[in-house]
Amino acid sequence: MTVVVAILVRWLALAALAGLIGGLALEVFVLPVDETDTVSARRRLRVWSLVCIGGLLLTSAAEVVLRARTMGGGGWAESVRVVPLVLSRTHFGVIWLGRIVALATLVVAVGRSGYRARVVALALAGTVAFSTALSGHAADWGDLTPSVLLDWSHVLAASLWIGGLVALAIVVFRAGVVARHGVVARIGARFSRLAAWSLAAVIVTGAYNAWVQLPDVAALWNTPYGRILLAKVILVVALVALGAVNRYALLPRLTRTRARGVLARIVRLAGLTFIGPVRASPSTFIALVVGEAALGAAVLGLTAALGESTPARHAGHVAHVAEVDGARESIHATIEQLHEAGGVPRGWVFRLPPGDARRGGQVFARLECYRCHRLRGEPYPPPSAAGPELTGIGGHHPVSYIAESILDPNAVIVEGPGYTGRDGRSTMPEYRHVLSVAELLDLVAYLETQGGVHRHRP
Repeated sequence: MTVVVAILVRWLALAALAGLIGGLALEVFVLPVDETDTVSARRRLRVWSLVCIGGLLLTSAAEVVLRARTMGGGGWAESVRVVPLVLSRTHFGVIWLGRIVALATLVVAVGRSGYRARVVALALAGTVAFSTALSGHAADWGDLTPSVLLDWSHVLAASLWIGGLVALAIVVFRAGVVARHGVVARIGARFSRLAAWSLAAVIVTGAYNAWVQLPDVAALWNTPYGRILLAKVILVVALVALGAVNRYALLPRLTRTRARGVLARIVRLAGLTFIGPVRASPSTFIALVVGEAALGAAVLGLTAALGESTPARHAGHVAHVAEVDGARESIHATIEQLHEAGGVPRGWVFRLPPGDARRGGQVFARLECYRCHRLRGEPYPPPSAAGPELTGIGGHHPVSYIAESILDPNAVIVEGPGYTGRDGRSTMPEYRHVLSVAELLDLVAYLETQGGVHRHRP
């Protein structure tokens, strides 16, 4: 149930962000400044922007509560009480505080009139989009990395394209702009150019994101993440096809020009083949824009589902852990056989029972392990004390070693800054009297997930 709520909240957040950026972009780049017919549309766009900001504030608050629920593991009431801790002591909280400040400033900018105020508002909306990239899968490698910057570009381009479509469909073309044939054509032509550049950016950045998150092409149909991504790609292709009909078939007839080139001829031929002759009128153009907006909303929904799904690049790790755990079979032996073999069955190795990684993350947060240890890609603040970085620990050490390091950190003393104190002993405190067995197993399972494919399980 929590996952469904998280997807719904993320969907609404993405829709509000796209609507905000798309609406502001229409005012800055698309609507003619010399047309009296657009005055009503601009007024409605201002209200639309304020509604989107309100939606972003509400969904931002909801996402903080959801993050607190994930970290605290309690009910909704307890999660609300944990919110101040999340905002003040986690990396996610720092990002989200900046997001809220940007949204509050946006209210002031949107409330002011003038072209310059709209440009400032659009820039502030871009910073809100940056917070979205910083809190997504792209941030697994750090904040200011190529993955985050390209994901930010992806969010911006998609918001310009899809958000602009939605704003056109339910704001501009409902504000009486259709009164003049030429105004609709001019708006359509301007937005078409903006959408084309945005689409190019979406394709390039989306291809990079897919390359990063998918281990291979087969992951598109072998993993839940890949199947959602594949469905998203199919919807995007349909959206592009519908937009192409508008751009190359309808708009030229509305503007009394003729689109040239091979692509234009292909689109016109495909439109006649699959759709048939379409009456070139502003109402037809608007109807197709509404259809594009609906497809865009569906694309945002699948994007939200991707954000709440485990990236396919972790699929191999998950399968490996399942394989190892599933391979653990009971060993049958008589007491005489045990004595003859030295007290244990031949080939016996102690294996730590599997724990719950989700609960382990809650233990990690409760013990405030992040104060000394950095875990890149996790929602914790930078460490305030010296301690070894734990990013990738699951790929470097077997779980039994991780467990021993928690219970008896002086069993193996790693020399070097952050590992040993002046007395030559480990700086890591002992947790043998702090953790229950279940909490230890869960914490080890959580650390085991840090680092991709494991070299060792026992």
